[in-house]
Amino acid sequence: MADIKSKESRLTFALAGAWGLWGVILLAMGGHPPENGIASTGGQFLLFHAPAVMAVALQTRFSGIYKRAALALLLAGSGLFAAEITGHVVAGHVVAGPLAPIGGVLTMLGWLCVVIGSIRDGDREAS
Repeated sequence: MADIKSKESRLTFALAGAWGLWGVILLAMGGHPPENGIASTGGQFLLFHAPAVMAVALQTRFSGIYKRAALALLLAGSGLFAAEITGHVVAGHVVAGPLAPIGGVLTMLGWLCVVIGSIRDGDREAS
């Protein structure tokens, strides 16, 4: 089982918890004026990925570079995606360029690391 007391694990769980909190805030914002409905998308994105990050951190199926990359990419990607949406909702227009598409691609790469890490480490166990 993962050592949840390590500094890396504490940071991972703290960020996942922050994404959960931020996700709820965005969902609440999205439930009010119709023009803020886009906030719900950012909230859902964060709320889906917060427990996923925790699950990846705690799983023991794979480790090493693929696990670290998956965690970093999932956190960075979902954070950038939601940051653009938050800025858009607060300012009323795109504030910082194409952060949502960049965040989406990073998130997809994070999930790809989960797939590759699971397959590669599974192959090592079978040999």
